[in-house]
Amino acid sequence: QVIWAQAARLQACWQLACTLDTMWAIFVWSVLPTGMVLCIMLASGQSLAMKLASRVLSTPIRINAFQLSLASTMSAFCAALVGLTFMGLRRAETRVESVKSDALASAMRQDYHQMNSAWHWGRNFYITLLGLALWLTAWRLKVLVDAGQLTPPKSSGHRVSTFMRIIYMLLSALAFLCADVPLCRINYNLQLAFWVTPVKERLLNNIGHCETAVLATAAGPCELFCKSAKELSKERLNTVMFTRNQHVLGRFAAELFDGTRGVEQGQQRIEDLFNRKTCADVLRSVDKSNQLVNVFCIFCAGLSIIGAFSCLANAYSGESNAAPAPSAPPQGNEKKD
Repeated sequence: QVIWAQAARLQACWQLACTLDTMWAIFVWSVLPTGMVLCIMLASGQSLAMKLASRVLSTPIRINAFQLSLASTMSAFCAALVGLTFMGLRRAETRVESVKSDALASAMRQDYHQMNSAWHWGRNFYITLLGLALWLTAWRLKVLVDAGQLTPPKSSGHRVSTFMRIIYMLLSALAFLCADVPLCRINYNLQLAFWVTPVKERLLNNIGHCETAVLATAAGPCELFCKSAKELSKERLNTVMFTRNQHVLGRFAAELFDGTRGVEQGQQRIEDLFNRKTCADVLRSVDKSNQLVNVFCIFCAGLSIIGAFSCLANAYSGESNAAPAPSAPPQGNEKKD
């Protein structure tokens, strides 16, 4: 009976967790995108988009005798969630500190579960905070539009021709494509830092007397160490393949770079490394990366993205220099023809 009661309790907790995950997924994929789209429409400077967004935000929501607008209702909803998630985050952080101070709880790895709970509460808090900011911004922009204080801009000069707009859009697309190459490397390093480096540091801290161990002859604890190092090398390979599959031009550039070095990513390369080096040496280089190249990629990615958005701005609302001001009228003392 005790076992059945524990199983029923676990099943209930699992169902509750699935329900909460579904709720937050609905919030992320409905509330946030809707608020962002409405903000973009109100700030677009286009009469039709601004009027349409204002009408949507003015949609009445009736609760018995009360009538509220969509903007005020969603803002209040997000504000309530912000308060609830903030209190949950504070409680989770308090429990993490209490578990860390308890040696027995730390030994039983209860601190991991509490830190995981605190992370989820923190994530939910910032998600709801973003939703509140978006809907409050949309509400304020709606008020400005309805009051006539936020209106479409009036042209003060000759607008850019259609041909130049197409050129700007093509340049923007080209800049985004160029940014894919450095972004691929940046993404790769982020994936390594999250999935590979922590495991590597933990294995090196528990290396013991396996500094010179080789996979082919390792035994006992050193055999487990070498197998763990090999599994981590496979994880690095999976990270490489995953990152390259997410970036079209980045994958092409990475494969071209590997070709110039005579390197072929794959399982055979891992086998060769463990045949030539000790497990510790392979483990130390599993997340090795050229920091100078990483900094250069960050600079190139930022420059490309800034250039892409600058071209989009010129294509969307670019104007040539304003027409020269008319000459001053002749003075009254001068003769007229």
